Amino acid sequence: MNGAVPAPGPRPDSGTSTGTGTGSPFAVAAIDLGATSGRVMLGVVDHGRLELVPAHRFENRLVRRGGHLCWDLDALWAEITQGLADAHDLAVVRGLGRLSSIGVDSWAVDYGLVGPDAVGADGTPVPDSGERLGEVIAYRDSRTDGVADEFARKVSRERQFALTGIAQQPFNTIYQLLADDRLAELPAGSALLMVPDLIGYLLTGERRTELTNASTTGMLSVTAREWVPELLEAAGVDRALLAPLIAPGEQLGTVRPELASVLGIGEVPVIAVGSHDTASAVLAAPASPAAAVENAPVAYISSGTWSLIGLELAGAVPSGPALAAGFTNERGIDGTFRVLKNVAGMWLVSESIRQWEDEGAQVDLGDLLEAAASVPGGRFRIDPTDPAFLPPGQMADRVMAAARPVTGEQHGDHEDGPERRSAHPRSPAELVRCILESLAETYRDGLHTACRLAELPLPSRLHVVGGGSRNALLNQLTADALGIEVVAGPMEATALGNIAVQARALSAVPSHDGAIRELIRASVDLETFSPSSTRAPRASA
Repeated sequence: MNGAVPAPGPRPDSGTSTGTGTGSPFAVAAIDLGATSGRVMLGVVDHGRLELVPAHRFENRLVRRGGHLCWDLDALWAEITQGLADAHDLAVVRGLGRLSSIGVDSWAVDYGLVGPDAVGADGTPVPDSGERLGEVIAYRDSRTDGVADEFARKVSRERQFALTGIAQQPFNTIYQLLADDRLAELPAGSALLMVPDLIGYLLTGERRTELTNASTTGMLSVTAREWVPELLEAAGVDRALLAPLIAPGEQLGTVRPELASVLGIGEVPVIAVGSHDTASAVLAAPASPAAAVENAPVAYISSGTWSLIGLELAGAVPSGPALAAGFTNERGIDGTFRVLKNVAGMWLVSESIRQWEDEGAQVDLGDLLEAAASVPGGRFRIDPTDPAFLPPGQMADRVMAAARPVTGEQHGDHEDGPERRSAHPRSPAELVRCILESLAETYRDGLHTACRLAELPLPSRLHVVGGGSRNALLNQLTADALGIEVVAGPMEATALGNIAVQARALSAVPSHDGAIRELIRASVDLETFSPSSTRAPRASA
């Protein structure tokens, strides 16, 4: 089902929302899946504020099956259904009645294949009866090695970029499909569903492709809401395999009756949100109204497993220089585009910690960051954009091997000596300091490049959202590198953006531009880092 979303169902304490942000409180659930962890969050919307309540958190780990790195979808589904039941129970305990809606977001580019739905006695398809065909293979799998180069001999990189605005990352969906040997044997009526759309299908039985995630596939037009026939034909992808598009704020369907009964949550509406987690996270960047008045773009880093740095713009920047600089144009919410560059992000730190723990060490991230802040800086650098850091495993060793000494005394104020002459970081603290300083300089270069491509001046403020916004050392290093304020928070930006789109669809948030960010600013605490290495972070007003 598409189109307008009905108002929330009756609640014990009130009627429906008034649409002004001042109605009685109600609850929605955000299914928020990251590449290393997932969560189901209860969102309580009440008098112009949004409260997040964790319902269920869980790990998301890669598994090796059939020679490929895969996502354990069955385990994820079990955790998701547990989380929805828990979120419903929390809503009931708080006197909010049932959930008013559900939204799903996840990482991009990965997909599952679903067979045709069975046909009932009346000749109509039976919802959610299609069998999942094989595993959901992860973007970090090696099956796409060399595929992008091979495809570029059929359709040039320049042509691909002009058609889609999407940078040719080796894991883009179109390249995964070229490497997918299952496609030739798919039965008629099968469908490709991006990960959040696959979860939506399991919830509702409806097959759709949400727009923000569709834009990451390398197959969606940059100028229209449609797939690009030229690329589909060149890749050998049957257009019928791709589910119809749906935009954030439209209703996907309702929870299947049998599932609603099992979970005890009722036939709750499922609303399409910015299902690419970065789209939801950037929506939650709490830019002030002054930015809109000054016509200044929102500059952001969505900081987590990946760091995505860029600008939110009204249109794409599909130019040759953008392609050469490694930038991409992903669709955002409300017709916006996120002109951004992908950087490896905190994946480098988390994978290094995993190696140390596998080797028997006990590592606390907070203690490690404190130690990294105390060691001399300006000594080593890596290139966080190097594809060599994409696969998991032995990350600390790989970063150690890639780290190069910084030359010149201007990069460090400590005394020259044996430590200064060390060719590589020698401790976990030094290694993490190297990673974070390298990330900060990459952020600086990325934001300057984004502004140059968009022909805009450097903004006075950068918003860091997501889990990485808690990393005070990285935030300060970024402020120092850029020479502008860094506003950190919210940490749970993806879930907040997910819930805010649901709230607007349910008329609990006004529809005017900036209303969602007003809601976010009223609901979260932020921290501002000024560009001085000697100035302590201060709380923002």
